[in-house]
Amino acid sequence: MICYKTNIGERHYPHLAIDLGYSRNMPTSGIMFEGIDLPMELQFGNAISTVAQWIDRNNTCILVIEAVLSTFHNESGNPDFRGDFEQGRGWYYGPGVVTFAAAMRFLQVLRQQIAKDALVYLAEAFLSFKKTRSRHSKDAMIIFNQFWDTHPEKIKAGTAPILDFIDGLPSVRVFHE
Repeated sequence: MICYKTNIGERHYPHLAIDLGYSRNMPTSGIMFEGIDLPMELQFGNAISTVAQWIDRNNTCILVIEAVLSTFHNESGNPDFRGDFEQGRGWYYGPGVVTFAAAMRFLQVLRQQIAKDALVYLAEAFLSFKKTRSRHSKDAMIIFNQFWDTHPEKIKAGTAPILDFIDGLPSVRVFHE
């Protein structure tokens, strides 16, 4: 069974970037990893299978997902921003809620599809302040190419991972076109 960890540090494991989409009929998930020339655009279910096969080949790796991987609730118990990076584009409304639901389902199903013990480090990509609309494949390539040069954001204390089986808090990295 897959083990999701979050403390990547400076380890340069192979990484895969996915701009996670959640559509019944459309290929809305962009995926990029080393070894392919151009990013792919896949339907949600096919994206899970593709990532599972990639993890099986790599075993220890980094999965960078452009989707909500953590939440923060304030002292009143209400959803709130996780950090300054999120101002104007919160995880708990608009498109953030869709990526939150998609990420939960994606990680739960992916965890079941991995046959062997794999160590997968998770990181959240935040690519929301784009000037123009772009293809999911382009976004996945931006995240993939900029990953090691993009530093994690400061996240509020009390922020929690979206699923109990994630060991630690995924870092959030803000990417730009």
